[in-house]
Amino acid sequence: MGQIRPLSLDDLPAVVSLYERIHRSGSPTPPPGLAAYFARTFLNHPWADPDIPSLVFEDGGQILGFIGSTVRRLRFDGRPIRLGCSGPFFVNPDTPSKTVGPFLLRRYMQGPQDLTITDAANETVRRIWQRFGGGCLHLSSIRWTRLFRPMQCVADELLIRAGKRRVQLAVRPALRVLDSVVTRIPRTGFRPAPPEVTGEPLTPDLMIEHLPVIARSLRVYPDYDGCFLRWLFRELGEVRRLGVRCAMLVRDKDGSVLGWYVYLIRTEGLSQVLQIAAPEENVGPVIDHLLAHARAAGAPGLLGRLEPRLLVPLATRRCFLHNKGRYFAMIHSRVPGLTAAIREGSALLTRMEGETWYGHWSEPFDAAPTDVTGN
Repeated sequence: MGQIRPLSLDDLPAVVSLYERIHRSGSPTPPPGLAAYFARTFLNHPWADPDIPSLVFEDGGQILGFIGSTVRRLRFDGRPIRLGCSGPFFVNPDTPSKTVGPFLLRRYMQGPQDLTITDAANETVRRIWQRFGGGCLHLSSIRWTRLFRPMQCVADELLIRAGKRRVQLAVRPALRVLDSVVTRIPRTGFRPAPPEVTGEPLTPDLMIEHLPVIARSLRVYPDYDGCFLRWLFRELGEVRRLGVRCAMLVRDKDGSVLGWYVYLIRTEGLSQVLQIAAPEENVGPVIDHLLAHARAAGAPGLLGRLEPRLLVPLATRRCFLHNKGRYFAMIHSRVPGLTAAIREGSALLTRMEGETWYGHWSEPFDAAPTDVTGN
């Protein structure tokens, strides 16, 4: 009979070997630095909480399953609460038992956290969550995309996934010519209008300073501190395969702060948007600056997660919405009113608090973090 217990440092070689085999290369030999990355993410980050640990399922000295836990501190109607984000979540495929995964998830959801989420559940995991009382955040399970260079963007995405790197490089000059023609066609909307606002690099200190203004009308929002944000900004610089970190504070013509955004810039395929933070009346101008900044930086397109307060501003800026059933955002809470506040859009709960930004690690996990804003 196996046991579920907290992850320890000694478990990491077996855990990362299993992760590499299931989610990355298929090999049981992980790349250098992956174990250290797991240690930083699940054991040593500033908000690591021994009450809400990552869990392993062990049987006969063998690790058969794992569920990662990253803890975030939030405010709900002014009082502090704890969020547990579950993921990655995997089970040894050679294990004959079908109960390892459900046992791990049930134990995690029974923890002392006030709120449990995941933003990368597949269909199987979604059903397990619902069996244990969790629910799906349907709007947050939808992705939005905005294209600037459509020919290059589509070709990059298809050829990268197919492993056709040489073909991608060979056709790029022709695609650039096509994009230069297509994007000049009137009313196609591939060229965003120049924003009527200004931007400057967003630092952890500026984020903390202006968070009260950004969250003034929200019931649920992150309770950031400097130590955690500095760690988070460094770690965002490590996901190099997803792009180069960029964080910008947006102001109006009078210098008043409207909001900010954080994304990972790529010059191939889609750049990942992690957070758009602004009061509801300022979301549109902040998105305008993001679109103009991304296009000027060479991004062929943007990809983000839909949130209730973003729906109308995105839909009116030629973004298209889609969900191919790949990822579901799930939520579970025993705190009265908390789930309702998030569903109704009175929350700043973005991909910065979820797992999808760190769930796509790249080799070799040992380069210095980078960004394009000097932070």
